Amino acid sequence: MQKLSIALIAGMTLAVASGALAQQGTYQPFTQPGGAETPAYVILCATGVKREAAPCGGALTPMTVLSTPFVRSGTGDPIIFDGVTTTPKQFAITKPADATSYRFVNPCNVDVRIRKVGSMQESVTLITGTRFLARSSETLGTSAPTFVSIIATATPTTECNPELQYGRGG
Repeated sequence: MQKLSIALIAGMTLAVASGALAQQGTYQPFTQPGGAETPAYVILCATGVKREAAPCGGALTPMTVLSTPFVRSGTGDPIIFDGVTTTPKQFAITKPADATSYRFVNPCNVDVRIRKVGSMQESVTLITGTRFLARSSETLGTSAPTFVSIIATATPTTECNPELQYGRGG
């Protein structure tokens, strides 16, 4: 009788233990505070409650944007806008078919503004276009401009030759 009791206790212990192990192996999705399952494509932050997560930050919370590396399009050579001064200067440019963005490098010691224009007669002003800070670079999405106009916001003390490089990503 004693052997039977020990066998029953051992069997029950194994059944309970294997059931607990089986429970641990099953998928347990993260849930939001209301109990709804959280979609896999949302960036989540722990709430402090076991297996509960919520989308990180509020609607106005800044988040780091994940991006792909910038890959050059076309021949790989930049378009160099030489001789930029406080007088607007127009340039004809061609965007490669596969380009979705551009990198603008401003090596000048002054800020510059660049704007897409419809012809060589139109020009950027000190209050139009996109401003690029001195000695900086930025990657932006692109349209398909045929002409651009560039102006320096102050008189450069050295040569001012910004560069535009078409590409993808960034």
